[in-house]
Amino acid sequence: MTMKLFYQDSEISEAHVQVLRSAKDASGPYAVLDQSCFYPEGGGQPADTGKIGSAKVVDVQTVEGEIRHYTDIQLPQESFSAQVDWDKRWDHMQQHAGQHLLSALLEDMYGFKTQSFHLGQERVSIDLDLDTATNAQLKDVENRANQLISQRLAIWTRWITDSEAKMLQLRKPPAVAGDIRLVEIDGIDVNACGGTHPKNTADIGLLKIISTEKAKSGMRVYFLCGTRALEHFNFLMETTDKLVVQLNAPAAQLPEAAKALLAEKAAANKTIKNLQEHVLLLEAASIFPANGVIERVFEERPVKELQQLARLVIGQHAEATLLFISSSQGDMRLVCAKGEQAPGDMREVLKGLLALTEGKGGGNAQFAQGGGRTGKSPEAFQEVFRETLKKFK
Repeated sequence: MTMKLFYQDSEISEAHVQVLRSAKDASGPYAVLDQSCFYPEGGGQPADTGKIGSAKVVDVQTVEGEIRHYTDIQLPQESFSAQVDWDKRWDHMQQHAGQHLLSALLEDMYGFKTQSFHLGQERVSIDLDLDTATNAQLKDVENRANQLISQRLAIWTRWITDSEAKMLQLRKPPAVAGDIRLVEIDGIDVNACGGTHPKNTADIGLLKIISTEKAKSGMRVYFLCGTRALEHFNFLMETTDKLVVQLNAPAAQLPEAAKALLAEKAAANKTIKNLQEHVLLLEAASIFPANGVIERVFEERPVKELQQLARLVIGQHAEATLLFISSSQGDMRLVCAKGEQAPGDMREVLKGLLALTEGKGGGNAQFAQGGGRTGKSPEAFQEVFRETLKKFK
């Protein structure tokens, strides 16, 4: 069995290891070691990565009771120097300890119990059993958490038995039987946990709640600790500095500047829409049928725009039937329409046209649209259109 060095001391990041067994499974090549400083994924905490000799450790999992270190190359049964990616491990330790602190305070101060915990690559979250936490309550908890972080409270671990666990008031029943590992934040929290944590709250650095959302039957709270929180603050500052320059407003006035810009954009969009509608009216007025038929081929014209134009045209020519084609690099978009007094069924017309494409479409007797990829020319579609119209005379 692999000796778990990460339980002896969470800050062990290097070790001399012996490969006891090397094999492959569905996840790739892996090695089983005599001892390991690599934490395997579990309890909401991701696996460590790093190196064993020249091999990259890409994942660590507990499979069939053994710790498998998945590597990019197969390792021989030899001795190696192993190194954990310490920045990643330290990040996980800060986030996990921060979660213990945050969950304890949410429950003790306001009765919100944590149902689950997720440590993602960018954000960390807990799901609460209720969705009634207010911004003021979360702010109170955040302030209290940072006060406790600054007090450098000891974080330590110990092992107990099942019977001893029953004598303690743990926040939730242990997920394992037999020997149970407890993580304790001095005077604040005692919890069954298999993860790695720093040795005192000061090492968490700081804790910042960044957002909330509804999740299942409760509330999901997103937060960041330590280096992640600082990096997030730096990102926000860099973004703010760019917006200050782009909007030509001090940071405190950015919301008002953005609101004014959005109002200008909405007004401009309304003006553009009115002008587009006016242009379409003028274009429709310039289109006349020849012997009751209208055919037009456009290059890369938006099909929605063609639909609007077609409705305007048939509204002016009740006896006309039209075909608008938008051609774009081997793709044909088709609009078929007829005035109220014109004969025929545009669904049948479209069906014949779509036979020349790999696409599909739909509509009704008066108006239909569709299209798809094709090697045919617009002229081929026009020919099919004319031949189909002959059936309606």
